[in-house]
Amino acid sequence: MKLIAWYDPTNGVVSTDKDSPLFTPLGQVWPLYPPRTWTGLTKDEQLKILWDTKYPSRDSLMRAVEAKLKEKNT
Repeated sequence: MKLIAWYDPTNGVVSTDKDSPLFTPLGQVWPLYPPRTWTGLTKDEQLKILWDTKYPSRDSLMRAVEAKLKEKNT
């Protein structure tokens, strides 16, 4: 995810320059990132994972679902 700006909570300043003179000298500067849109699994993807998972125990099924969601949301 690409950084879009910096925020200084002590005085409410937002800037694209981390070294902005408007930031307080001892303030904590936080990176700001754009909001992300969640992408879930379609019904077809859910069924494919269910059928493709060898020995569908809870653990192996959850690992397969987690891997697919990470792939779609990174």
